[in-house]
Amino acid sequence: MKIERLDAGKRARDKQDARERDQARLEAGEVDRDGLRRENGFFSSLPLKDFRIVAIGGKPIRKP
Repeated sequence: MKIERLDAGKRARDKQDARERDQARLEAGEVDRDGLRRENGFFSSLPLKDFRIVAIGGKPIRKP
């Protein structure tokens, strides 16, 4: 098993780079603030269109 350590300096640089790219895209009119907010949101990386709740607390919510 590989254990990795967080490089806080690299993480901060990566986040700043992403902020600068986002700002450049805003200024170039490639995206608006709402679009950028959607892209960068936590849930944007999840495949929600394929998401279904099938059980709650281990109990099925409907019959298969």
